[in-house]
Amino acid sequence: MKKKPGQRPYYRTAALLGAQQQPYSGRSRTAAQARSRSRASSSRARTPDLHLDIPWKLVALLMLVGAVALWLLVDSSWYLMGEDIRVIGATSQETALNAAIASDLLGWHGLRLQPRAAAAAITEQVAAITEAQVECSRFPAQCVIRVKERTPVLNWVTENAIHWVDAEGVLLPTHAVRADLPVVRGPLSSPVAAELGPGSFAAGNPALLAAAEKAEYRARVKVLEGVTALAALGITSEAWEYRPDRGLIWTDPQGRRVAFGVGADMETRWNIYVALIAHLEARAAAGNGVFPWTIDVRFPDGPTYSLERSW
Repeated sequence: MKKKPGQRPYYRTAALLGAQQQPYSGRSRTAAQARSRSRASSSRARTPDLHLDIPWKLVALLMLVGAVALWLLVDSSWYLMGEDIRVIGATSQETALNAAIASDLLGWHGLRLQPRAAAAAITEQVAAITEAQVECSRFPAQCVIRVKERTPVLNWVTENAIHWVDAEGVLLPTHAVRADLPVVRGPLSSPVAAELGPGSFAAGNPALLAAAEKAEYRARVKVLEGVTALAALGITSEAWEYRPDRGLIWTDPQGRRVAFGVGADMETRWNIYVALIAHLEARAAAGNGVFPWTIDVRFPDGPTYSLERSW
């Protein structure tokens, strides 16, 4: 077929040839299926793509809070160590150490430090301290403990230990005898305290044990009063001997042992001793004298003596 002049060429298409049935997976697609698929495609085309909206400000805030919490837990500056505690006013390293331990501040986090409770614990547990003040900084964790110690007035030497005693009869632990204080050698317990002590029937009764402790304080105060009163009379000793049943015992220049008891009323007992010695010396001058090795003037109305060293 010849092409006419001015006529455009065209190509035959399937539309011109007529629709041809095409196979699909071995099945023919029905008109209903085609329409359903077309609607689904249109719906997907109209639905916008979903995306995750992350609240970055909230995430940043949570990360900041976590970092701060980790810093509070991990940073060692928040925790109170031994080098972070300073004790002011203690005259010995032992007292300072006891105060630091009794405060129960070591190892605690700065936010959990309790200065008032620490001060109360120190005065309760450390006998050598009468007053305590605690000041702490939270970060870095540091504490200053200011203490006021008891003043010793007497050395008390037992068989196994050395103690200082203050004016209230409280024992202060020590390792040395102070040369400027009088010395007493003997057991610590008084007769009443021994009866009410830990080995007695009162062992399970806190009230009776507290009474025993107070009895010991009073006994030591009585001893201190006796030593002070005798010193005021000019009677001194390198080491006063103390026996719970005899009180203070003094050895006179002739080697006689004299029991003065305890308490502040020593002048009367001393006068009885002087009068008794004068009487014995007068008897010796008359040819019927005796030499007692022990003299007991605890009771001025009934002094006694013995020709044997029975105690």
